[in-house]
Amino acid sequence: MACLTVPLSKPTSKKLFFSILSILVAAQCAVPGIMIYIGCVLILLWITFNTVIFMCRKPSDDFTDPSPLLPTTDKPASSSAKSERFYYLDNLKIFLTLIVIMHHQTCSFVGTGWYFNIGNYNSSFRAFGNPILAMNQSYFMCVFFFISGYFTPSSFEKKGRQLFLRDKFKRLGIPYILFAFVLSLVLGMIYKGFCGHDISPDPTPNPGPLWFVGWLLVFNYAYSCTDHNTHPTIMGCPSPFQMLNWTFWLNILQFGLIFAMGGTFAYMPLTLGSLPFDVMYFYGGCIAKRNKWLETGTEGGIVEIMDKHRKWIYAVIAIHAVYNFGYNIYYQQAHVGEDYDLQKNAFYMATCIFLGTWLYIALMLFAQLDIFRNYFNWTGKWSKILAGASYTAYIIHPFFVVTATGVFVKTYEAATGQMLVFEDGKTDSETVLESDVWLWGGWAVCSCTSVFMTFFVSYWFRELMPGAQQIL
Repeated sequence: MACLTVPLSKPTSKKLFFSILSILVAAQCAVPGIMIYIGCVLILLWITFNTVIFMCRKPSDDFTDPSPLLPTTDKPASSSAKSERFYYLDNLKIFLTLIVIMHHQTCSFVGTGWYFNIGNYNSSFRAFGNPILAMNQSYFMCVFFFISGYFTPSSFEKKGRQLFLRDKFKRLGIPYILFAFVLSLVLGMIYKGFCGHDISPDPTPNPGPLWFVGWLLVFNYAYSCTDHNTHPTIMGCPSPFQMLNWTFWLNILQFGLIFAMGGTFAYMPLTLGSLPFDVMYFYGGCIAKRNKWLETGTEGGIVEIMDKHRKWIYAVIAIHAVYNFGYNIYYQQAHVGEDYDLQKNAFYMATCIFLGTWLYIALMLFAQLDIFRNYFNWTGKWSKILAGASYTAYIIHPFFVVTATGVFVKTYEAATGQMLVFEDGKTDSETVLESDVWLWGGWAVCSCTSVFMTFFVSYWFRELMPGAQQIL
């Protein structure tokens, strides 16, 4: 459906969208098999329909907003007072995009969690890779949603409701549809070819990593349908102790959803730090902007909080990281030759994963904002280039990660004479390589290659493709 003609009051908006989400979640918990497909179809049709509608309408057609729906407590966009420029948020987005690329490259060498995987057996690299993946997965998509939420109010105020949505469906909806219907088919043919399988295209739409873009559209739509003149949310930034309390209970809910909902919800992977935290962090980013949590001098803001709690926050993160790596190395040594089965390892699930997810979600946002504000709050030629290319890099990185892994497989087979076996219908190999050194070296080379090539191609694509910068 298109945007509501009459914006909802904030209490009504919260009740409506929370009720819709709760009904869909409850339905998938009850019948996960069919509802997984229904959820994917619903979000795919909704994004496709609205993108087509907004792109076919001229900007002047019914796009007049007499009121941009500003909260009464905020200054209008035309105010002469200049807001503080946060270059570090651009640099943080670059860093997170790099982490996403390396995260998926790591998945491809620990044997699971990606389109095309090798090393699906117990190895020294897996003892390193699994805690890295668990730590990343716990927080990095949440931080993406927070940053996106932080920039939502200012974009909304500047453009008004209809132009805001038109811009969002252009910049987010078009790449989502393109990946789901076209690029995913090409990507499937590539990794099937590396596996030695039939490379006939799979016609099933799949947005892949752009599930994030689809859900960002959902959150932006909900924001745009809310009248921010009424009941503005006035609150200080939650303390780290409050975050620990909130995320503890949400983490219990999250693990319940993981086991009850079948692994995915409208293309969103149900894993560490996903659905409830993504909602919370996007909403938190919007509130942070309204209440100036990131600005210097804000009482109870991020700067003041980190000045009080910086040492113990970093200490807790470091201690658990050491524990997580230590236990994985111990487990790998104690079970040499056995499969690494997280489901059977209840102690690891209860400590490293549950405890780590809780701590990282609650504290990593504080730590990353603090680090980047203090040490990376600058801009320059390369910062601008990488920041401009980061969204495109997020979209196209699967092609370079898969290709880098595939080239490594062919190189390994040519160098050793050992063929990696991919069973029919599977895209992960359990073939044990001659030495773990191959996994370590292959991961290092492929990570550097995929990161460099992704950003390189992203930059030049935006520069050379007419109209690309308007979308990407």
